[in-house]
Amino acid sequence: MPLPDTDMTASRSETKVDPPTAEVGSGSRLNVIARSSLQAWPYLVAAVISLWAALWTYRPWQLDGAIMAPSGDSLAYHAWVQNTIESGWYETGDRLAAPFVQNNHPFTVTDEFLYVAIGRVLAPLLGGAGAAVTWWVVLSFPLAAITAVGLARYLRLSPVASVVPGVAFALLPDHFLRGLGHINLATTWVIPLGMLAAVSLVHPPRVTGRRRVLFEVAVLTGCVITSLTSAYYAVFAGLLVAAAGIGALVATRVWRSLLVAAGRGLALVVPLAVAAVVDHIYLPSHMGYEAVLVTRSVSDSEHYGGKITAMLLPASGNRFLFLHDIRTRYDTAYPNAAEGPALGLVAGIGFIGLVCWAVLVYWRRTTANDDARIRTLAALTWVGLFVYVVGGVGTVWSMFLSGGGIRVWSRMHVYLALLALLAVGITIDRIGRYRVRVAVVALVTVIAIIDQTSPVYRPNADVAKAVRAETTSMTQAIRTRVSPGAMIYQYPQVSFPIANRVSGSYYDSFLPFLYSEDLRWSYGGLQGDPAADWQLSLAVRPLADQVALLTTAGFAGFLVDQRALAKTPKQAVQITHTLGKPDYVSSTGRWDYYTLRPDRGACGPHADAAMAGLKTETIRPPLLYPGPGITATPKGNLNEEGPASLRIVTLREAGWPNVRVTFVADSPTSSLLVRLPDGTKRVLAPGTTRVIWSGPVSGPETPIRIERTGGTGIYHLRGLSASTNLSADASTCLAKLAAKVSAGS
Repeated sequence: MPLPDTDMTASRSETKVDPPTAEVGSGSRLNVIARSSLQAWPYLVAAVISLWAALWTYRPWQLDGAIMAPSGDSLAYHAWVQNTIESGWYETGDRLAAPFVQNNHPFTVTDEFLYVAIGRVLAPLLGGAGAAVTWWVVLSFPLAAITAVGLARYLRLSPVASVVPGVAFALLPDHFLRGLGHINLATTWVIPLGMLAAVSLVHPPRVTGRRRVLFEVAVLTGCVITSLTSAYYAVFAGLLVAAAGIGALVATRVWRSLLVAAGRGLALVVPLAVAAVVDHIYLPSHMGYEAVLVTRSVSDSEHYGGKITAMLLPASGNRFLFLHDIRTRYDTAYPNAAEGPALGLVAGIGFIGLVCWAVLVYWRRTTANDDARIRTLAALTWVGLFVYVVGGVGTVWSMFLSGGGIRVWSRMHVYLALLALLAVGITIDRIGRYRVRVAVVALVTVIAIIDQTSPVYRPNADVAKAVRAETTSMTQAIRTRVSPGAMIYQYPQVSFPIANRVSGSYYDSFLPFLYSEDLRWSYGGLQGDPAADWQLSLAVRPLADQVALLTTAGFAGFLVDQRALAKTPKQAVQITHTLGKPDYVSSTGRWDYYTLRPDRGACGPHADAAMAGLKTETIRPPLLYPGPGITATPKGNLNEEGPASLRIVTLREAGWPNVRVTFVADSPTSSLLVRLPDGTKRVLAPGTTRVIWSGPVSGPETPIRIERTGGTGIYHLRGLSASTNLSADASTCLAKLAAKVSAGS
């Protein structure tokens, strides 16, 4: 179906027409087919080239369903897809965070459309999360080409010139990189949808009535899909829509432009807001803090803002060594690489051209030959540039919204690339002779393919399959030793989403979950959730006590990741000394597995009661969290002004009869008054003071209040810990069980 004409001033490119199809008579079927072919062929050409490039790069047939990039952020996305397959929704992981379940609501993710499409549609067809994610990434390339061509045709680029933005946009270096990590950001085909929402405000379609309504519905649908695919792309598109709405109002003096822009902005923002509200509704009943609070900082916008030079340099994965070396020297010599944004040669030239054109046109009189489309693209480029750069819109956003959930503003470069490629296409359309235009399009397309594709982006299929083989063999061996649905504790304890130690790479602890069927795993609970943080309390105990307590909590196995212990070799030696020879060792020696065998007889006649008490102590201990007035950051807990509190939180609804709380207050310039749960008070003079308190707490949450009594300035609270005193029977039982563990070695 032909795209609607747009309302633009006449331009030289619009006076050129491609060779007409053969005359076959008005209204004849042959004429309809010919016209449809003329409309469809640039979509097909761009899609085929992009699909070929994706297949050449990723080679999914060699992976045989294995996870394409079995490390880093990729594993978190695969785990969420696996949750969707097994539990029905990505935010609930029934086999993670044992003995509880993974609740992802404390870490707001708004990629709902992504997980519906991959987990509910592709995975059942392809047989698993690994294959589904791989093919989602591969198919994102032709889809990006199609939507980019569609945007170009809307802006009335000729069919032949539309191929350039279609191919070059789909093959942006960032697209290949995201395919190996952030699958939401690899879904670049939503970017032209958001861009259409912006440019069609300045250049509305020349249709009325029902067709105009259908067009607006399509645009709004595209905005919603963009919003539920990536919060980054939704925010970036929203900023461009706002700028275009203001521009349309200035140009036409018609207030309707702002109303339409507001509607599209709401379609981009409301789904994000709804997802965030739903996350708050379904937070765990008792929370220390939302995990997202410790993963984002207000200063991130300065650290991850873009730099113009970085955007114009060759990509880090460029196939030519001398170009790759230029990028490497830059990234190592200058701070804050900001994920290495790169436009590619074709888009880079288009970007420079748009910026220079906007400056030069300011100094000369507007003529009839000026192209309204270039004016729009140049204006949006300047807006996008202020969004992209360090110290621009991102910093203002962060200041007023306390971070606002968006930190990597350099990711705006993909929007700048699309604007630049559209300008390149419009420039090519100014070539009068059709054959010359075709030759130029072919040359530019080849340059884009050579410059932007590279075997460097290719996943290592042998490594991917080797990881799957080793992990699958390990989980199957465990499965033969335990009952269905058994719980396996993963050692050492690794927190999520900010790892307290690196297990090979971030999120490697998801591997056993992803390559098993019915076993339950301790990893995956989110920081701030007591249903996950009980492991932090467990980890401070001697290893023999940990293993003994895990048996009382119902864990059937103890899995050791030796790679995670690489930086703490003494810990690895301690495991061997305490637990002895493992029951199973994986093929590379990475995984050691020990079967846990509870010995109720060791605890005497009151074993059941004692072991039940130990179970509660293990998985429902008291935990000390920062409360109101205390900001939890990756660098610690701090208070800048006003009253504050700490929170003793436990999943034991009745509380605990005796809790020991410890924390250190670093207050260089302020004196503090600490009100403890039993009503007693402690006065802390300026300096560093350790506070220790013991007493009962009733209910799941008990506050410790802190007030300033003099002075100003920031103070920090560190070393937050809480523990309980075991009953005599429970202590005796634990000692006997721990002795059995050590004797078993």
